[in-house]
Amino acid sequence: MLRKVPREPLKWRYLGILAILPLLIPSAALANSGQSLSLTMTGGISSVGGQTYILNQQGSAIYALVQDQTLNPGSTNLVYSLIANVHGSSVSGHAEIFFSGTLGSQQVRLEGIVTIQDMIPIEPFPDGSAIPSAFIGTLEGSLSVGGTRTPLTMQVSLESPFINPFGGPIVITSSDGSSLVLVSGYQAAKIVYSNVQVFTLGVVGTVGSTPVSGGSATLTTWAVEDLHAGTETEVGSIAFSGMIPSFLDSKGFYFGKSIIPSPANCLSTYGFTPCTIDCTSGLNILLGVPSLDLTKLPAGLCTVTGFISSGHFFTQGQDVRISGDYTTVWDIPAISFGVTLPPPVGGSTITGTVTQH
Repeated sequence: MLRKVPREPLKWRYLGILAILPLLIPSAALANSGQSLSLTMTGGISSVGGQTYILNQQGSAIYALVQDQTLNPGSTNLVYSLIANVHGSSVSGHAEIFFSGTLGSQQVRLEGIVTIQDMIPIEPFPDGSAIPSAFIGTLEGSLSVGGTRTPLTMQVSLESPFINPFGGPIVITSSDGSSLVLVSGYQAAKIVYSNVQVFTLGVVGTVGSTPVSGGSATLTTWAVEDLHAGTETEVGSIAFSGMIPSFLDSKGFYFGKSIIPSPANCLSTYGFTPCTIDCTSGLNILLGVPSLDLTKLPAGLCTVTGFISSGHFFTQGQDVRISGDYTTVWDIPAISFGVTLPPPVGGSTITGTVTQH
């Protein structure tokens, strides 16, 4: 899992996690009773925490290659499910695969279970945690071609739906890139995040008529991301510290929702186009299978996106209570906000009210 891929691929959405950031940003609000708070913040993810991936697909394959021979996609049926747990730099889980199709006049049938043991990280974070672009495991089962059935054991790479949202096609491939290659969309895919850590790099704004010129916000987030729908819900804790003025130091909670931008809604969500990047040309590296011939595969197998989050927060300090709303436009990729897309286009904005005790 510690194998590193080029940084650019990160662009695809690290979204899920990023959504969490914004939430914590919103914690500042008003300085005195009835005073309004307006802040702009930048930051990013420092640790992705725990992740659980759940995926299901039942239907035909868009592309199928078995033993270096291409099958007719119209004759195929693929049933595929995956559950994987990622904690820091370790990964475990399993996938079940049933595939059938025809090769000339011969019937092909493959079935087996993949024991997941490793992953390819899109981007390692400072604490060693990472979001996977692919899961690596051992497929054990059987392969029948014609009437001949043989045991099957091979190393495979399973593309994470994280790098191709909205049910887009993802790839299952053998480690040699030719013994087995299956491409299909998915009907359901979710990621459950826990203990995601977000930090801020800067905060500026006003509270009433007083400038806010320093401080930081940190947050811990729990979230559920629906990759097929392109949505996420999140909740977590936030804390403001070292704020200038200091009475804004406080702790509390936030809750909200996020969306993954798509080519169809770039203009309405980001205000410019395009806001997604096709990363299919580097997919073989992201899968850990450099020998995979991408020229044979369909287009649109990898997408890098941003993330847009909004919600509400409440914090309380020694002398103050703050409540308000936040909106965060994540960078592309969504591992930071306000860094590659600086305010006013990117970053996190907070508005609220401060009541002093």
